[in-house]
Amino acid sequence: MFAKRNSLTLVLIWIVILAVGTFWYFQDVKKLTAALTQQKNSKRLLEESQKEIRRLTDVETTHTDISHNWQERPKRIISAEEPAFTLSYLNWILQSNNLNIYYDFVLNSKTQKDDVTEFTYTLTGEGTYRDLNRMLWHITYEPILYVINSFILDQTSQDSEYLRFTIKLKGFTVESKEEADETFVDYTQSSGNVYIPNIDVFKPLVNAPPPPKKTFVAKEKVKPTLPKKQPGEINVENASLKAVTANSIFLSEGSSGLKELKLGSSVYLGKLVRIDQQRNEAEFIITKFGKSQRIVLTIDQRK
Repeated sequence: MFAKRNSLTLVLIWIVILAVGTFWYFQDVKKLTAALTQQKNSKRLLEESQKEIRRLTDVETTHTDISHNWQERPKRIISAEEPAFTLSYLNWILQSNNLNIYYDFVLNSKTQKDDVTEFTYTLTGEGTYRDLNRMLWHITYEPILYVINSFILDQTSQDSEYLRFTIKLKGFTVESKEEADETFVDYTQSSGNVYIPNIDVFKPLVNAPPPPKKTFVAKEKVKPTLPKKQPGEINVENASLKAVTANSIFLSEGSSGLKELKLGSSVYLGKLVRIDQQRNEAEFIITKFGKSQRIVLTIDQRK
């Protein structure tokens, strides 16, 4: 009887040990399965990270190559009437690339060096972040030499996509076209030309599949043109301010002689909006292709 009771006790002990061992075994199996799953996920994340590192390395290499080519590509100094050329040139960049930017253009200084004249300008206005970056890209990569001294951004309002900006810009001119074409050429080493007209600086790295082709009848595009200048009208972009009185100014354009304008008088594409006798300056608003801009003339110099 005593032996039988001991045998039952041993059987119960073995059953308890077996149950505990089985429990520990399945717990270890769960932990091992979780570890294997984590290892698999970590390996996948590691492969994705390595792929992203390779992509960023390629981007950095491309950026380095473009920067190197940019430093060595030819940039030309023009021979033209300033600041009228720079104003027209900036308007051309905005219009040809459909950039929705509004700005005021001010000439700060004019410095005559030995063989070149330097002009410094200030552009202040508003535009979207995308359009402002595209404008800076085109100023940098178009073949005419300009130096961007500073670029400052400020938010207009919390809900607006437009940003206020201030750009300090330096331009250059020479007296004759021969000097501009032959003498004043920067970065003439032949390492390739990276200039691409009308580039989209925000183009995605991965191109989406092309949309299905649609059949349509092409309409002839009508290029916008400026209205014809009327006889006697003054083009302030080509005019010079000669005299300022309390309520009128005197301008000359080319060899057409002096013309008197009063406040509110019409000019080509705009009108006279302000006369400041103390500063010897006059302010005009002109409108081209639906975009208005301010031009300030001073005695023998434009701001």
